[in-house]
Amino acid sequence: MGDTPVQLILVNDGSVKNFTPQHITWLEVAIPGIIIVSYTRNRGKGFAVREGVKRSQHAFQVYTDLDFPFGVNAVKEAYDGLLRGMDVVAGERGEAYLHKLPHKRRIITRISRLLNRRVLNLKVEDAQAGLKGFNVYGRNILLSTRIDGFLYDSEFLYQAGKRSHLKIGAVAVSCRPGIQFSSFRTKLLMKEVMNYCRIIFSSSAA
Repeated sequence: MGDTPVQLILVNDGSVKNFTPQHITWLEVAIPGIIIVSYTRNRGKGFAVREGVKRSQHAFQVYTDLDFPFGVNAVKEAYDGLLRGMDVVAGERGEAYLHKLPHKRRIITRISRLLNRRVLNLKVEDAQAGLKGFNVYGRNILLSTRIDGFLYDSEFLYQAGKRSHLKIGAVAVSCRPGIQFSSFRTKLLMKEVMNYCRIIFSSSAA
């Protein structure tokens, strides 16, 4: 990325595993200028992302999951999309990604994509890929979202899509080898169903 200044922001969403004061010190020594956000109670991915975004100091911001599921090059591609004039760039996992998922997650992902396309009319139907980039306009929309769980992504892209002047693009991503897929607990799944209803009702009222 040449001389581009990079500011790393790490958000710990209430985890105590491998996140002691000693670990924080190691990070601060290894990565000068790193911003570390941490709080004691798990609040959900949407809440965590917004807490990190609030600390951003540059014109463009790209976020991804801690394990960099799509590799480092995908982050660079999202950044390049912003340089080309996009206001929001979203990672989009192809059909091959679905075949790698456990059966239950595959069904959930297919339903999610269908709702994104047919009900919310999102410009990027694979809203839940853990890679997004945006400029200041996208940043303001993301910070206006209210869902704390995983579906903040859909809320973000839905709200962005309502602004006709915004340019929204996708970058094709694929999972790097060795990625472990987590499973959704029933309680969490029901909570996200309610969040989807919130987005749908807000789209009907808009």
